[in-house]
Amino acid sequence: MDDSVYPTPINGMIDGFRVIRALGSKSPASTLLVRRSDGSEAAVLKFTPQGSIEKDVLQQIDHPGICQLLKAKTLDGHSYLLLSYYGQQTLMDWVEQGIAISELTQFFLQIAGALDALHQQGYAHGDLRPEHVLIKSNGQPVLIDLGSAYRTGENDTPLSPDQSGSPAYLSPERIQAASSTIVHQETASSGASDYYALGVIAFQLLSGRLPFSDESREAVLQAHLQESVPKLPSHLQTLQPVVDGLMAKSPQQRISNAAALTALFAAAELDAELAGHVVRSAAIDTLELSALFAELRLRPDELALRNKRLRRKRRRRIALQSTVALIFTGSILAGLFTFRAELLPVVENAAASLGIIENPELTAAWREAQSLASDPNQGLTTIVAAYRRVIELAPGYQPAQQALRDTAVTWKQSIAGAMAQNDLERATTRLEEAQSVFESDPELTVLSLRLQNRFRAERLLASTQSLLRSSGLSDEASAAAAVQAFEEILRISPDHAAAAQGLTDISKHYGELAAQAAREGEVAQAIRLLQRATAARSDLRELDQVRRLISEATSIQSAIADLLDQAQVLRQQGQLMLPSGANAAELYLQVLATDPDNAPASAGLGEITAAVMEEIQDLVKEGALTEAQQQVALAESQGLNPTPIANMRERIDSEITRRSQISIGLEQANVLIEQGFITAPAENNAVRKLQEVLALDATNEQALFQITECAKRLASVAEQARKAGMNAEARDYLAQALGLRPDVEEWQRWLKKWQTDS
Repeated sequence: MDDSVYPTPINGMIDGFRVIRALGSKSPASTLLVRRSDGSEAAVLKFTPQGSIEKDVLQQIDHPGICQLLKAKTLDGHSYLLLSYYGQQTLMDWVEQGIAISELTQFFLQIAGALDALHQQGYAHGDLRPEHVLIKSNGQPVLIDLGSAYRTGENDTPLSPDQSGSPAYLSPERIQAASSTIVHQETASSGASDYYALGVIAFQLLSGRLPFSDESREAVLQAHLQESVPKLPSHLQTLQPVVDGLMAKSPQQRISNAAALTALFAAAELDAELAGHVVRSAAIDTLELSALFAELRLRPDELALRNKRLRRKRRRRIALQSTVALIFTGSILAGLFTFRAELLPVVENAAASLGIIENPELTAAWREAQSLASDPNQGLTTIVAAYRRVIELAPGYQPAQQALRDTAVTWKQSIAGAMAQNDLERATTRLEEAQSVFESDPELTVLSLRLQNRFRAERLLASTQSLLRSSGLSDEASAAAAVQAFEEILRISPDHAAAAQGLTDISKHYGELAAQAAREGEVAQAIRLLQRATAARSDLRELDQVRRLISEATSIQSAIADLLDQAQVLRQQGQLMLPSGANAAELYLQVLATDPDNAPASAGLGEITAAVMEEIQDLVKEGALTEAQQQVALAESQGLNPTPIANMRERIDSEITRRSQISIGLEQANVLIEQGFITAPAENNAVRKLQEVLALDATNEQALFQITECAKRLASVAEQARKAGMNAEARDYLAQALGLRPDVEEWQRWLKKWQTDS
């Protein structure tokens, strides 16, 4: 059922309630102001989409600062909530009319108390902003609209698009979580995100502007992640620590409860003058101006005389304007009758530019764009071209610019949605069209990489499943290869259910084989098979029973001792990870699979890991990156400590990226030198590219040689300019040459002589 299509009121009634009006600007309306009968109190009837936990939140929380749930019901397959109605005075409305800072701080503390009540029950609001804080008639702030609420304290809780919240108030951890498929407890699932939003509100209401604002949603999100907390006006600097504490980038360092916020306000020590200072965002109206300047009013006789003069001037001005208008209108009409066909477009365009009438071409283009956008059969290229046509006609037309941005966001979301549904062909088609329309969009680059990983994961999954079908799970070589393949799939696509299930199946199979071997008294065989099981899934509960069976065997200690002795011998022979089936790492892992707390095995495996990582680091230094990658893959397949392996993989990837950037920089510099762009333009010249290369590799011989060649060319140009009498230009070019090669004594002598001569 489509959540966006809600039951329509019939004769102004819906489920026995009379609809007074719709609340909010959404269409179709999902929130209605209703009344049971003429004498009853008004209430809010709100339809909730599937998956919303708003009902669960409100049923568990009874707090004066959180809206009250009166009833929850289902109508025509749609769930709705009946909520108390508190009027429509929002926190922003109060500030627009003016509010003392002391009263505003009390509002913040009351809001914090409501947030604490939410967080204590294991929920977060998720979309806190001034519009979602109503002020009751008694001055009590109430949190409303918990449609974006989510449970806190749960690991691996995915964020739905509806839970992303307003970008102006999103915390850094929720922004990072929204760009990932998995959300971790220490990030977006923490209630500290609500306090970050409260910090944004505090800055907004105190300063009159949002801390980070930009036409681009992406720019706003990037500012939340990277930019420092902005500063309040100088007269409000006493409250800066409050904003800093609430808007700390790290949730662990952020003020995240009412008690801490109270202490922070107390530490601010507002003096009487600042506490009584009124913040206000609305403009002063004429009545207020009149009250402010009452003492400047004229005496009655002076006022009558002034008004009489003004009336005379007004009559003369109206007469003059009427005469000019009649002459102008008559001229236009005469011209229209004479040259009607030729002049009509000119007159329409002139009137449109003056704002007298709407531009007919713009109106037609806008209607066509909206019609195309509402047609599900139209492609992105057609829709974007239509909106761009509107912007060409009127570059400042905000609705078209916003519609273009919304179209881009919606299209990207559809690509991500197709990938989530594993409809990779549809995702590919939409991505290719988006890339042809929005050529340099970094978000599309990320989506492209994700899609490539998904295709690679699917290919790897198909080949691995084929291998297992042909060889069977009991073939240890095939099973080991399958484990490595499934783990690679999960590395590039962490939420891949089929790969996770494949590891579980392998782990259960070898766990059962190990248990059978233990029951038959084949302890060494049981230990080896258990290690196969733990290599696939070390956290599988069924393996605990297998460990108990093995540990009950009378010969277990002897078997473990033999494995440790064999591992020590293999280490002395240098067989740390190879050959397969006869290396020290495998034997230590067999011991740890049976006895996870075995100290000699843990220490031995740690020493092997350190030695292997050192070897890989040497390969990276030597530039043998392919061999280093192969060693990392081998270490991962053998089951060595994943943390240093992940760190080493990151180092190798960084080195590959660095070398690629150096290669690209040198190539770009060569092209720019051939084109003559040595030091200009400022952002794209040969010297700048070479300096970027040297920042990555200070000893790069090719870059150093090219820098010297650029310096020589600059010195040559300086010499030619000197001969042509262009002394200032000559000194400038020579100074640039010396900036690149300050050690050239001949150029130093030239500059000294040229400065003396001038």
